[in-house]
Amino acid sequence: MRDFLKTIKITDQAPLKLFQKYCFSLENALSHKDFSKKVTIKQKSNRGYTGYLQDKIKNSQEFLDVTSDFAFYRLAGDLMNIPLDDVKIIYPHFRIDLPNYFKDQQDKMSLPWHQEAAYYIPRGDCTPDSVVISIAMHDCNYENGAIRVGSDTQSNIINHHSFFKDESKNRFYRVECPQPKKFIVAETKFGEAVCFDFKRPHCSGENKSNLVRLTLLIRASSKIELNRYKNKQYS
Repeated sequence: MRDFLKTIKITDQAPLKLFQKYCFSLENALSHKDFSKKVTIKQKSNRGYTGYLQDKIKNSQEFLDVTSDFAFYRLAGDLMNIPLDDVKIIYPHFRIDLPNYFKDQQDKMSLPWHQEAAYYIPRGDCTPDSVVISIAMHDCNYENGAIRVGSDTQSNIINHHSFFKDESKNRFYRVECPQPKKFIVAETKFGEAVCFDFKRPHCSGENKSNLVRLTLLIRASSKIELNRYKNKQYS
């Protein structure tokens, strides 16, 4: 069972800087502050704007390039203690989370406490010992809603309550588990990654700032472990 929680400085930050530049360029912004100001202005007049922008970024060549970069394969290999050719990047994602000013918009609220395993294992392509690499695309502190991560992992997948934030349309599926007794607020500087195991509870922090939060999420599995897990030879 993998059991770790680490904040790691990414050695080769060039791919992240290129991706950050691309994201900011979509709003003709040169900084996180300027990007946030322009996005929130557009969101006030168009409730679907942030979702549109997030999807545009996720469907871009720039997103594909950064999530398939060698640097993250190497980091995942080091975290799982496996060779590079055994690493499989799974379910890469990008999130734009709005400040609390938009809290009334239920579809834009933060993720509750959950285990990655509880959400992704039913979808396949991962094992209970897969890993999470969470990277804020800017300095991210408590006020900006830095990720909360349980101080201890769980030995098993714990029971989760599942629901849709938009029940009328069955959209924005969420799974939720109890808050752990102990957790940390994983504040980071740009270029640092919060890395943890798939069974460790975590949640989005409450964004009390006036800045949007931009998060690149990369998950990884071992191909060998995945094959064993699918064939029920995994322990």
